[in-house]
Amino acid sequence: MRTIVLLFSLLFHTLSFAQDDIVDKIVHVRTLLSEASQFNSNEALSQLQLIEEQCTSSDNDTIKAVFWGLKGQTLYFMEKYEECIPLCKKAIDLFEQSNLRQYEYLDAFQIIAMSYHRLRDYNNAENYYRKGLLKSVSANVNTTDSYRANLYFYLGKLYETKGDSILAIECYDRSKQLQETQPVDIDEWNYIEWENSCWEKVNAYVQSEQYQEAVDVYSDMIKVIEEKRGKEHKYILVVYSKAILLSRYLLKFDEALPLYEEVVNCGNRASIYDESLCGAYCNIALCYAYNGEFSKIDPFILEAIKKLKEANNEHYPPHSIYRFAGNGAYWKQNYEKAIKYYEQYLAPINKREEGTSFEEITNQLSVSYILVNKPNKAKQLLVDFLKSDEKRLESENISTLANIYHNLGRAYMLENSITEALKYLNKSKGLQTQIWGEVSEKTQHYIEECMSK
Repeated sequence: MRTIVLLFSLLFHTLSFAQDDIVDKIVHVRTLLSEASQFNSNEALSQLQLIEEQCTSSDNDTIKAVFWGLKGQTLYFMEKYEECIPLCKKAIDLFEQSNLRQYEYLDAFQIIAMSYHRLRDYNNAENYYRKGLLKSVSANVNTTDSYRANLYFYLGKLYETKGDSILAIECYDRSKQLQETQPVDIDEWNYIEWENSCWEKVNAYVQSEQYQEAVDVYSDMIKVIEEKRGKEHKYILVVYSKAILLSRYLLKFDEALPLYEEVVNCGNRASIYDESLCGAYCNIALCYAYNGEFSKIDPFILEAIKKLKEANNEHYPPHSIYRFAGNGAYWKQNYEKAIKYYEQYLAPINKREEGTSFEEITNQLSVSYILVNKPNKAKQLLVDFLKSDEKRLESENISTLANIYHNLGRAYMLENSITEALKYLNKSKGLQTQIWGEVSEKTQHYIEECMSK
């Protein structure tokens, strides 16, 4: 991306007198950002986090200004526009306090303007494009032509979006007159606009439950992103998103599996440990289980758990992969295999995941026990669960509690403990009536069957 002026100029000289021990680190971050790839931006952010305390506690406003400007620019390249804006504003204030109005100072105005533009806050975007043009007049730099050319170009894009073709053409003409050796990167802007429009289409299709149409958009995105960006972070995210739609909503596990495997291959090559990679490992286990490929699943889980431990992602603790494997078997109605993986997920050694996963899997494990004619195990599981969690579910998740009461009643019923069976079936009936205004046919049938005995 060539839209931000990336020069160190006299500011490097100023820094070298300010605090020598931090200059090399700042220069390293600058070098990373000059390529503006997703991976380099991630590395730049990591480096900035290491020196943040040193920079922000410095008595030198120049160091603090450079730091906030670099961090804002890094977040911009990572498309975290709302986060980058206040940091660049802070950098501007510090540059002005230090009376340093050079390229880095001007960059901050352009980054803020373009961030607002991406967020479709056109009034603020126009304001900062014009501020950047105004401030460039008094900036302490050799030439501002390429900088002003960029600002006029993007201001033209803004007016074009707003439908003001006269002002758009005027800005484009001024941009063209000012361009020198660094032309405005029109293709880059158009690419990002295309990508944003694709995400909007996907979101609209998903909200209207048109999942195949969303998958088709993802397919187009994958081809273009690979060509324009290579198999970097955004490519991985889109491949993973497509796989999720295929497996979770369309139940096309055979089509989803190679996509999850592609995410794993790309993520491991690039040493990415994010939610896409962790989710891909877990969903591969789900696909294997759903497809009945149990000869592959156990060795794969051992390998995946090592990766999940390395990733240390709070949303995917290592034992969560057993939940996914169990779900794959459960959805395929292979309850013996579901029991195997659910029991490993619920093992006392494993810490509970946040959210509702623990109670949902407890409930599904009880169903599996009942369906393989092990009602005693279902009963013991649910009785123990209610001892610790019944009160919590009464206030947090009564729909799951209604299911648990139903399954516990069914387990007692299969053991011919009719009084206890009726107790829990009627509890389930009461909650179902409270939640949905009606009672499921199964619950009512079991109640009537118990009462006839």
